[in-house]
Amino acid sequence: MDSLIPRSCADPLPDGDPVDPVDLLAERLMTGGTSPLSVDIWDRLGCPPPAGPHRADQAVRHAAILAALAARHLLGPEVVTASVIGPRRAVQLHTLIFARYVSWVSLVSVFLTDGAATPATAAAEPTAPAGPVLDPGTVDELDLAGITLTRAATPAESAFGANLVVVIGPTEPTGGEQRPGPPLHLARGALLVNASGRDLPPALAAQVNTVFVDDLSLVEPAAAHGLARPAYARIHPRPRYRLVGDLRQVVLGERVGRTDPEQVLLVELLSSAIPAQC
Repeated sequence: MDSLIPRSCADPLPDGDPVDPVDLLAERLMTGGTSPLSVDIWDRLGCPPPAGPHRADQAVRHAAILAALAARHLLGPEVVTASVIGPRRAVQLHTLIFARYVSWVSLVSVFLTDGAATPATAAAEPTAPAGPVLDPGTVDELDLAGITLTRAATPAESAFGANLVVVIGPTEPTGGEQRPGPPLHLARGALLVNASGRDLPPALAAQVNTVFVDDLSLVEPAAAHGLARPAYARIHPRPRYRLVGDLRQVVLGERVGRTDPEQVLLVELLSSAIPAQC
């Protein structure tokens, strides 16, 4: 299987230690980087900004690394059970990044929004979706790392009990004729990462206490491309949906990530809403 993570982001260093792009990103932010989206930072990581025919995959890689950075700094020191919801290829890449670079991941539950229904799938029980979950190489890597992988029948089932929930695509399936499932319910203390490039459903956003973004300078540009809720939260702060800062400020300690272990935190990846420029 060809790795979804480019060799320049995953090759071992000369001394044999693995390159950790999340550590490197945090280091650049602590030594003068002004934004986690800085071209200079990604060049030094060996993962240049999205461009050319592979820009879609590269943009997903960037989002996955940012989500891992958020998980490291905004989750408590506890066992991580992750839910990843979105198209299969993007789900696979986020899952690989979490498995390699987020400590204490014990379980990953995925819901594939592009899992088109087949006759076998349509006849199956809702709790037992048919078809492959992820590529065999990815499944083997998770198994070797001691991480349990499950495929959920609905987004709500995937997110149930998870303390890390990543939404990469719509929270309803786009393939096949499937009825809408129950709304997602977030566990206490959960971290929700929105990498979908669109506003989350109101019922999901209403469960959030505090909001961070990847880069505060992108709040207004992202709103122009349809991710408007952070801009609204900045202008009309509410107790249950308050925009307080970005990932750079969290890494530098300028903003406290979590003040209560039961807070539900949201990280809006505004860069996912803005089309990549060639």
